[in-house]
Amino acid sequence: MMRRGVALLLTLVVVMLMTITIGWSIHTLSEAKKSVEKERLMIQSAIFIEDVLGILKNSPEINAAAKSSNPAALFALLGSASMLPFESHGYKVLISLKSARDKININTFSKNATKKETLRRKRLADFLRAHGLGDDLYYYILDAMSGFKADGSYKSDLFYNDPELYRNAIVSPRQMEKILLVYAKKDGIDPFSKLDFDKIFSYDEDANIKLDLNYATPEVWEFVAGVSQERAAKLAENAGAYQNLNELGLNEEQKKLLSLFEYSFFEPVITVHIDIFKEDITETVEFEYDIKKKKAKRFVFEIQN
Repeated sequence: MMRRGVALLLTLVVVMLMTITIGWSIHTLSEAKKSVEKERLMIQSAIFIEDVLGILKNSPEINAAAKSSNPAALFALLGSASMLPFESHGYKVLISLKSARDKININTFSKNATKKETLRRKRLADFLRAHGLGDDLYYYILDAMSGFKADGSYKSDLFYNDPELYRNAIVSPRQMEKILLVYAKKDGIDPFSKLDFDKIFSYDEDANIKLDLNYATPEVWEFVAGVSQERAAKLAENAGAYQNLNELGLNEEQKKLLSLFEYSFFEPVITVHIDIFKEDITETVEFEYDIKKKKAKRFVFEIQN
């Protein structure tokens, strides 16, 4: 009787082990398949990017807008090509184009050598305070753009919370998000409920790039000109054909505030966003493209299951 019991137990153990082994094998095969699909998707995305770059370089419409330097022509072009869906070799692709200069580059606040730069920083501090965000966040942002300091002469305790955030620039929304999370933990304030930072700031290491006022978001207008929400919405709504400062209808105080920022009415740099779909895997590719120089830069790749 005991032998039968032992035999039955051994049988159950063997069955369990086989079940686990089979389950693990299926899981491993599934993961391997996903890995292969990801590799195929990456190869295919490289082909799509090359094709898109070829189209951008040879497009008569894009070349005409670049040659004319006409804000209305660029605005019309981006409006008509804001979303382009198509399918190729079993892949679904969605391409969208927009201005790459529609927000304030956060790194424009990194410098503090001139009176203009000092006043620009003051505007940042005042804007954050006006939206219920304390000076800790202001100093966190400045420190995150100041790089590592051997003498430890930081403006905040950010270094001691997360040394990896100390760079020469804030280069991505994710880096900014980490800064905001450190601030939220310290001050107990949810900054994400106060401001949508990604509607106000862009993240380019080049601190000298200009804001294109023909694409400024309402949130950006509030920041750079100190106008009301209603006025900011109106300025953004009527955008696309602004040629000069007088067409904006700003008062002298608003013009003075705007003068703290580098801006223009035609910046020939666009953001190209590509989503590539294959079964349950999506790859996102984003880069900037200068339509005059015909050069692409700042490539960002992300794959999601």
